[in-house]
Amino acid sequence: MYVFESYYMDFMSVFSNVFPPFISGASVVASIFALRRYWVGLGSRLTRVWIYFTLGVAFWFFGELTWAIYTLILGVEIPYPSIADAFWLIGYVPFSLALTVYLSLVRPAVSKETLAVASTTVSFNAVASSLLFIIPAALEETDLMTRITNVAYPSLDLLLFAFSILGLLVFTTTRLKGKIEKVWMLLSAGILMNVIADSLFSYTTAQDTYYSGHPLELLYHLGYLSFLLAFYLHTKEL
Repeated sequence: MYVFESYYMDFMSVFSNVFPPFISGASVVASIFALRRYWVGLGSRLTRVWIYFTLGVAFWFFGELTWAIYTLILGVEIPYPSIADAFWLIGYVPFSLALTVYLSLVRPAVSKETLAVASTTVSFNAVASSLLFIIPAALEETDLMTRITNVAYPSLDLLLFAFSILGLLVFTTTRLKGKIEKVWMLLSAGILMNVIADSLFSYTTAQDTYYSGHPLELLYHLGYLSFLLAFYLHTKEL
């Protein structure tokens, strides 16, 4: 669809603002079903994991919905930064907590070697992200709120990426291999899609080349789809 968007730009402009609330909302529903599946009370860490996941994707849904309202109803072409960004950035907090609590459940399986590999991978990406995105965003000649938002996204993306890499290593290389391995592969894929998409969004907005219907939006869609599938698959694997 994005390949031939030049033939139906008006449709793509509407689609790119309507579809994100739909696909993110579907991931919220999938997370709610998982929460119902694992609900045994607030004392359960697994229950808290799904409360956090649900809150995280719910805030991202509200971010997508707010962006759509800005563009389709209020006529703001690119509402950045805006209230939508507040929802998205807040969503990182419960999503990070979900990954943290989940990994605490399998802490005994995390070896020093796994931690070493994860730390090396994350450190490399932290340096690259700082040089390519965080430092340039902090030094960009724009208003303070835009600079803060530009720095917040790659920094928080890096945090989620660190958790996802550790989880992926735990569930693919340790004795837990085979147990919800596909779930963590999908979670990691979703996070990676968002990391790349946020980086491209920051670059294109800085270059004034971003527009509604830009092909980079496909990465966000695939990210939400990965989360949806991960949440659904988890209820079947455990």
